[in-house]
Amino acid sequence: MKNGFRFLIALAAFGLFPAGAGAQGAAALADRVQKTYEQAGDLSIDFTQKTYVAVLEKEVSKKGKAQFKKPGKLAIRYEGARGRNYQSDGKTLWIFESGDPQVEKIPLDEESLPAEALSFLGGLGNLKRDFAVEEVDPKKWQTLKREKGDLQWLELTPLQKRSSLQWLVMGFDLATAYAREVFLFTDSGNLSHYVFDKVALNQGLGDELFVYKKK
Repeated sequence: MKNGFRFLIALAAFGLFPAGAGAQGAAALADRVQKTYEQAGDLSIDFTQKTYVAVLEKEVSKKGKAQFKKPGKLAIRYEGARGRNYQSDGKTLWIFESGDPQVEKIPLDEESLPAEALSFLGGLGNLKRDFAVEEVDPKKWQTLKREKGDLQWLELTPLQKRSSLQWLVMGFDLATAYAREVFLFTDSGNLSHYVFDKVALNQGLGDELFVYKKK
């Protein structure tokens, strides 16, 4: 579940930040986040996820597709015969593996999901309450391996420790005004790196995509 909510944060934040953050400053960008988000009714992307697992001292790479629809609906599917799936209609989150009849069902509330995850899923209305939004600490570039050039970066840190998430760093493509890379670091020392491609906004995604149906 911990990997799940961290991924929700990364994907829900994708594409909802305007470019030009450095020129305006982190505080001004945070003010623009909600305004930009209000213009996006739904979002579809392909992603590549690379996670360095500290205890194993190895990197694990996965690919998948994610779809979001306001308010709070999501469908995240990892590739592979046993790929992990996250599906939510905004009230309930279903977690299951492809081909496996067992399903984990979780209500979307602060008892089951950290506040920072709920903030993104609910529409980013509490971004300033839940995160400190700043320019990236230069020391972090000693360990973060960026894949895309010419991006503009911001760092988000939870203001209240309700989860294992320590910080996330997001890079924005100035040409398209969308996030293209995200790094997430946790208390366990795991570092996840997401790269986003094939973006589609406001495609009129149907609600049926976000409701679990037993196969």
